[in-house]
Amino acid sequence: MAFARRVVALVGAVAVVLGVAGCTHKAAPPGPAVSVKPSPSGLAAGVWHLGFSSYRFKVVAKEGSYTGGIDPLADLLDASVAVSSDGASLKIDTVEVRGSAYTRLTSLPLPGFDGQAWYKIDSSRVTRPGALGLSATKDPTGVQALIAATHDVRRDGRKYTGTVDMTRVVAWGPVNVGQVMQLGNAARAVPFEASVDEQERLVSVKVSIPDNPVEATYSDFGTAVSVAEPKDAQPLPDHLYGMLGL
Repeated sequence: MAFARRVVALVGAVAVVLGVAGCTHKAAPPGPAVSVKPSPSGLAAGVWHLGFSSYRFKVVAKEGSYTGGIDPLADLLDASVAVSSDGASLKIDTVEVRGSAYTRLTSLPLPGFDGQAWYKIDSSRVTRPGALGLSATKDPTGVQALIAATHDVRRDGRKYTGTVDMTRVVAWGPVNVGQVMQLGNAARAVPFEASVDEQERLVSVKVSIPDNPVEATYSDFGTAVSVAEPKDAQPLPDHLYGMLGL
């Protein structure tokens, strides 16, 4: 029973960091609509660049972190999510090479589980696009939806500030949907800050969700992403598809 409780807690944390839970339902509006102004094109353009260049990313939330590198044009992803909960930790490595995806789970608290083995994921069995960052190499952190929901945005040099209507971004990777919905009408105007580099590319965004601020950074634009398909990968066991939110 102790093992089971720790596995459930860890998988729940993974779901929060990667948005597994957020992809399966829509949140009810917390209250009357408020008057907002759309995001200026400058910030949206900063996100647009991410779909046409390789880069590295890092998302940090209260429950854990999601880091990696992607090449959206070559369809390459090399990423890891690390979480800790209930006295246990879990790291999930994921690679995707032109449509073929693999995962490795380290420190999963299950008796007899081999934490060094790579498993190949059957894409035909994946029912939640974006789970573990798979099939999401164009935008693995879900920042496009986040920026599209920003309002009352102000720019000062390379810095942006404003608010985000979190009721419109329930599938953004690191958002704890249940926690945000508990904010009521305030969920429609959560403060954020972002910055772009000298080429107007997004390099950071922080959303100040109460008790769980989430920050994402983007770097190493144009740097080659080297990803090799793991050798001797085994088929992912049936029970892990559901447990990992695939």
